[in-house]
Amino acid sequence: MSVRRHLMQSGTLAAMLLCATVSAAQAGHEVPYYPSFYPQEIRIEPLDPGAAAREFSNAKDPLHAYLGTIPQFSGEMPSHLKSVVSLRSFITVKVNPERAQGREARCRAIENAANALVSHPDVVPHRYPITPYHADYIGHVDRGADTKPTVGSAADPSASLAVRAQNAGSEDMVLHRLALDPTDWDIRFDEVAVNEVLRAANVGFNAWPAPPWVKEGWFQAYHLLQPAVSGAAERKHADELYGRLVEADYRDPAERLNIARDLITELTRGCDRAVVGYRLRREFYSDDFSNGIENIAVDSQFGFNSAIVLRTLKLKDLPWNGWLRLGIEIRATAAWNPVAGFTDAPGRLVWAIVGDDAFLAVPYNSLWAPNRAEVRPAEQSTRQSIRVPADALVPEPGTGRLVPTGAAGSAMTKVVYRVLAASFQDGSEMGTADLIYPYAFAYRWGSSPAAATFDAEVSAATSLIRDRLKGVRVIRVEESKLPIADLVFTYRSPIVEVYVDAIPTDEHEDALVAPPWSSVPWHVLALMEAAVEREIAAFSQSEAKRRNLPWLDLARDPAQRDKLRALIKEFATAGYRPAALESLVNAQAATARWQALDQFVESNNHLLVTNGPYRLRSFSPDVYTFDVIREFIYPVGLGTFDFYAYPAKAFVTRVEHIGNRILVTADAEIALKQQRDRRIVRVSLKHDTLREMLPIRPVARYVLLGETGRVVAAGDASREGDGRFAVSLPPNLPTGNYTVFTAIFLDGNTINPTIGRMDFRSN
Repeated sequence: MSVRRHLMQSGTLAAMLLCATVSAAQAGHEVPYYPSFYPQEIRIEPLDPGAAAREFSNAKDPLHAYLGTIPQFSGEMPSHLKSVVSLRSFITVKVNPERAQGREARCRAIENAANALVSHPDVVPHRYPITPYHADYIGHVDRGADTKPTVGSAADPSASLAVRAQNAGSEDMVLHRLALDPTDWDIRFDEVAVNEVLRAANVGFNAWPAPPWVKEGWFQAYHLLQPAVSGAAERKHADELYGRLVEADYRDPAERLNIARDLITELTRGCDRAVVGYRLRREFYSDDFSNGIENIAVDSQFGFNSAIVLRTLKLKDLPWNGWLRLGIEIRATAAWNPVAGFTDAPGRLVWAIVGDDAFLAVPYNSLWAPNRAEVRPAEQSTRQSIRVPADALVPEPGTGRLVPTGAAGSAMTKVVYRVLAASFQDGSEMGTADLIYPYAFAYRWGSSPAAATFDAEVSAATSLIRDRLKGVRVIRVEESKLPIADLVFTYRSPIVEVYVDAIPTDEHEDALVAPPWSSVPWHVLALMEAAVEREIAAFSQSEAKRRNLPWLDLARDPAQRDKLRALIKEFATAGYRPAALESLVNAQAATARWQALDQFVESNNHLLVTNGPYRLRSFSPDVYTFDVIREFIYPVGLGTFDFYAYPAKAFVTRVEHIGNRILVTADAEIALKQQRDRRIVRVSLKHDTLREMLPIRPVARYVLLGETGRVVAAGDASREGDGRFAVSLPPNLPTGNYTVFTAIFLDGNTINPTIGRMDFRSN
């Protein structure tokens, strides 16, 4: 009997929920107690803008949010609709080399093109590849905006929650030509979606962790502009600078910023291609008092299509037992497989629902929040190598066979993880093999282009893991128990050490390189491998095209499903497990896994088995439906990510230069709950300023520039007793003119910041 059914039959479900809530709160979420999702069902429906407008007004079954362009209403837009904005795309310009030869001619042509673009109604003119929607914008603000000595006035306080739409177009539209004759042209405008930039960079969104810096402006600028750089010297220098940022080859924040600024200089020096603006994605949701949604978060670059965002959205009515209905503008075309599929917008949304990655992208900055893997405090932070234990395992390139590192192994960093394990949706209990096998998979399918087991997209997505992993070992399993009435729930948390070759300058980045986690069990990964080896399908779209095979799909291709099920029965009979796991999994345990998977396919008609809080129930071209897993054994607590909804925003109101310090005063914009709605208020930012009932955590950042435009110093400002923030200038500054830029980020919110500026002279 399921936990939920037992409690309902006992008539104490509400009491048990309350008891579990109190217990978990007292334990600081050390003991999980219920899924963090609210609705019992999520439905995704491909809808064009006209259909979305009609469904928003459907009284019986309203649409709650629409991921796409502006709904096309026949009349006035309903008052209960609100919108959120995020960075959608870059607008770039390229000069016809036949019409403008030489750098100076190209630069003049781009200058004229940028001036002409100012009047385009859908484009925010911005002649720099790092925008206010990148967390590192403050380090480039002098180059990317019209920064004046006076502090700008605050934006409309309702803008973040209730601004009307202005632009249109598909979320995934790429290379949209704004104005260009097909054959006779001088300049070309292209629109490149942020998602397409990351896709071209082979960033892993599904089974593979994305690089820690995937939302940073310098990373995206490099992958957007580097392919167009024509000068060999500029290209080489740009590659070197990019490598230094990736390898953390810098001494302090000031040097890091100078490297990033030099990188942008090299990418744009030749005027081969330039960013001249960007467009925002505007997505709508229902704020109706009864039928709407609340707890709104929005990712600065992915909008509503983000895992944390989907874990915060809450129905205003029937939060526990209702259904969340989402519309999306385009239909799914990418295959559904977690290795190299889910690459279009509907696919990313599906994976955000069913997948449950180790870390999730924080909506309003470039950091990542722990989800199913927590990092234990570091034991060392020196730049000296450490010995890797002889019994730690490392995969062999090409074969993936897991072998001991031996006595000679060394690494720069050790990261210790506490993994929040739980059962997979086919009933299999997560074990050591599930944590470790993804490493073997990455080495087997990504190491050698000459090998039969190779996929270029898998190789690119897993390159950081293979470059830096030096060893992994599970050192113990911690258990915690939660008694509820006559039931006792046991939670298992493996403690895993991962050794990586990364200079330990940033614990956050170190933890994201190679976390020990998989959202799918080892036997599903092994099944997909067998399908590719037997030429049933290919992992990635490019490899499927090259080999003239179908793109591997675990749900929507009946012919593939039948062939995969035949493999499952074969493997169940043989007790098959990959060679890399023969020392960790015996034949009997493997047979049980395959039998469980076979039963799952029989019941669900697909093979998309994960350990997330939602399970795919049904799918058709017109609707995909997901059911919540209502079990207390799910290890992520209710409300874990609610903190990310309605982030506070700071407005710098005054910047003063007093002695050897810069003093900054700011206001805070806060969303206050009123029944089922929220009201935006602006107050002075003080020590006792609250967001709801929580204290606000401010971080003040500053960048000090010299006369030549080099960064002299950068870092965090200190909080003063009177509520102001103080920047202590470096001692013995050489005589000259300086500019300091400063911004205050409340609870980590870096989106579109107001930045104060102070010009001064040091004598």
